[in-house]
Amino acid sequence: MSSADRNLLASLALHMLEELALRRGNRVKVKYWKTYRLAEFWLGSDVAQAVLKRLVEGGYVKIEGAYVVLLKPFKPSKTLNEVLKSAYSLLATARRQ
Repeated sequence: MSSADRNLLASLALHMLEELALRRGNRVKVKYWKTYRLAEFWLGSDVAQAVLKRLVEGGYVKIEGAYVVLLKPFKPSKTLNEVLKSAYSLLATARRQ
């Protein structure tokens, strides 16, 4: 894995955490977690699951049944729409290269 791939996955993980922080109660069902679904579409479900697994191992999120819950809350500087647009542009541009 190249450093560009690592930077992409790190940015993706940050976007996932930002979206969780902006959701009500810092939790969301996986099927409604838009950055996760974007990652599944553009990078494949195995990569999206690997990123989620690393976030769980790092203690940032936990899985409670059908929900993913943010454990270490923080204050993102973007709105939800800005986070989603940024994640889309990150994944769409990385995929074209």
